[in-house]
Amino acid sequence: MFHDIIVIGAGASGLMASITAKDCGKDVGIVESKNRMGNKILSTGNGRCNITNRNIKFNKYHSKNPDFFKNILNKFSNKDTISFFNSLGLPLITLEDGKMYPLSLQASSVLDILKMAIEDRNIPLYLNSKTNNIIRDGEHFKIFCQDKIYKCNKIILCTGGKSAPHTGSDGSGFNICKKLGHSIVTPLPALVQLKLKYNHLKALSGVKFNGYVDILVDNEAKQREYGEILFTNYGISGLPILEVSRMASCSLMRKKSVKIRIDMLPGFKKEMLPELLENHWGTFYYRSVYDSFIGIINKKIIPILLKEASIENINKSCCELNWNEKKNIYNLLKSWEFKVYGTNSFENSQVTCGGVNTHEVNCTTLESKKIKNLYFAGEILDVDGDCGGFNLQWAWSSGFTAGKSAAET
Repeated sequence: MFHDIIVIGAGASGLMASITAKDCGKDVGIVESKNRMGNKILSTGNGRCNITNRNIKFNKYHSKNPDFFKNILNKFSNKDTISFFNSLGLPLITLEDGKMYPLSLQASSVLDILKMAIEDRNIPLYLNSKTNNIIRDGEHFKIFCQDKIYKCNKIILCTGGKSAPHTGSDGSGFNICKKLGHSIVTPLPALVQLKLKYNHLKALSGVKFNGYVDILVDNEAKQREYGEILFTNYGISGLPILEVSRMASCSLMRKKSVKIRIDMLPGFKKEMLPELLENHWGTFYYRSVYDSFIGIINKKIIPILLKEASIENINKSCCELNWNEKKNIYNLLKSWEFKVYGTNSFENSQVTCGGVNTHEVNCTTLESKKIKNLYFAGEILDVDGDCGGFNLQWAWSSGFTAGKSAAET
């Protein structure tokens, strides 16, 4: 089977690359390892598909080559994404923090619209065709799948990273790139839950609250995030945890000491706590220390926090608290530290940190600097974004750029 351009991977970037190249008048085919296209799209945004963000900023993106993604995101911006989906008949809606979704708030709507766009353009989609190898054959490429060989003039690799491997992004694209002579920045899980070394996680499991999280690397605060925090039986989750997880992954790989520091009472400054609690304890001096915290923090946290504050008898009355015990309570409420020893696996991560070394890729066309007519788009590249639609915007932007470049050069 021969096509002028073959896109490997029918995820967000691959579908965008295919549509763009076809609209430029090229003969395009898509090779996909799974039995349907767009598997990962269905799981984004908690099943709602966070297509993009109203407020795209470069500081929301990360790469070993920190300027690489700027031109690509400018070439096809979030406004272009909005226009693209409007042209396909999919209106978008803006919700909290600039996050944009299909008006239906269903990820399946995005996939259905993209499927119609592929069908309308008569772009052939070869499913259940996992790419095992690619070789250069003169001016052409040969793509070896299980029982078929595809030939083409140009390839756009959109096989994804290693996150959510059940959707098809199992890291096999990295092995193919290595065979083609490209180096890979070590892939790590990002936007992922953290594993904590703490003896009372089982008792804390299920507790959630809004608060601040600081990540400390070798005891130096590196990043602060706010949002809902959730303790689990293995560690900790929630949006602010996902946001700091990239820093944790990279630091742990470098054998650094990693901790998180939690502020459970974000509405109160630390210097205000003594007055607040002293007044509270003064009013309810006859109550036990345990009972005095009911209504202030989650009940499941109270006995653990008090034990951590070196209060052996949590049922003693408030008037019996000494200064050191009070100081320990203040510190724990505003800056409770936990040791991080790992992250959850790629199975649980939303995006891959690392990928094809972008110093080896043209930052204007996304063509390989090593192999002519080989292009890349999406998560396979060493570019990843924060939560909030930034990774899908990178998929649309890079897919458009690779598709247009492959069609026009």
